[in-house]
Amino acid sequence: EWDPARTTSAMALGYVPIYNHSYAANCEYEMNYEDEPISITVMRSVKAAEELFINYNGDWNDKKAVWFEVRQ
Repeated sequence: EWDPARTTSAMALGYVPIYNHSYAANCEYEMNYEDEPISITVMRSVKAAEELFINYNGDWNDKKAVWFEVRQ
């Protein structure tokens, strides 16, 4: 999903790998291809101690099936 002209894949480091997938994600990730950071933005109010989720499809509300079994 990064830049196929330069590489076929990329691995996010820092806190990004600890976000689990959810179809009801409360965060969204955005990749800045020019400067190369990945940003996480909260998309709705989050309660204290609530787990933060991203949707691995890219858009926080995308319901398209992912490549692995999802536990609800």
